[in-house]
Amino acid sequence: MNNPASPAPTAPDTELRAPDYSLRQLAYFVSVAHHQSIQKAADALHVSAPALSAAIAHLEETFDAPLFLRRHARGLLLTEAGAALAVDARTLLQEAWQLGSGSLVDRRDLHGHVRLGCLFSFAPFIVPPLVRDMAARFPRLRLLWHEGHIDHLLEGLQTGAFDLAIMYDFDVPSGIETVPLRPAPLQAVLPGSHPLLRRQRLTMQDLATEPLILLDLPRTREYMLSAFSASGVAPRIAHRVNSMGMLLGLVAEGQGYSLLNFCPPYTHSRELHCELRTPNIVVAHSHRYRLGQTAAAVVECTTRHVDLLALSSG
Repeated sequence: MNNPASPAPTAPDTELRAPDYSLRQLAYFVSVAHHQSIQKAADALHVSAPALSAAIAHLEETFDAPLFLRRHARGLLLTEAGAALAVDARTLLQEAWQLGSGSLVDRRDLHGHVRLGCLFSFAPFIVPPLVRDMAARFPRLRLLWHEGHIDHLLEGLQTGAFDLAIMYDFDVPSGIETVPLRPAPLQAVLPGSHPLLRRQRLTMQDLATEPLILLDLPRTREYMLSAFSASGVAPRIAHRVNSMGMLLGLVAEGQGYSLLNFCPPYTHSRELHCELRTPNIVVAHSHRYRLGQTAAAVVECTTRHVDLLALSSG
């Protein structure tokens, strides 16, 4: 009597299979991370909020980790796992677009140069790690950087002095295109012993009688002053300065408070409610400038470091 044939051994699974999530779900996640709100992301993407919620829930289940902290009435905050995924997801989505355009090259072989301008207020916290990252990932690509105030950057984009500029999207003129990176809400910067630091959130009315140290630069000055007028109050300007160093020095000495959309590390700041639109940190370029592979590499690395940038401190 013959024995039944033994089952053939199972071959090892060497096929590269699609993951349990889609690029669309990652795009939804990145948008929610950017807006810190499911509803705002849904409005921006022109999809339903439940669709975004379902995508986030699926990703959290797939990665077995919470991606957001849900703060009642204050939006969503990325967890450590969520922040790491946001960086990787942005990179994956950008590479997917490049793949779709047929740009299959060894990216380490990218060469040439990109002329980059950066707003002086946060340049020291973005440019040094960006230069290091670019040198490591794209050793043949040269980054030529310069810092300046926003009018200087816009003029440089319009004249061709800069290919790209990292700045806020304050009143961006026609002919300049922007890639939003993240919101930069207005904050009050206070001396370390100021009693208003006991509150977690301030209004323009809370600050109206306090001495203001005004960053007196084009566009910045008008934006800060319009925050008061939009709330129906007038500031009490004690000092006008044109550098971050002087501004932070006067605040540290207790000479007043200031308003900033980016608060450097080791400052004392509080979230500020005002009627103005929250600006974004963006990468800007002239509509005439073609974002080729070299510029795309700079935008990719910039996005990574702006994502990690601490916009405020306790």
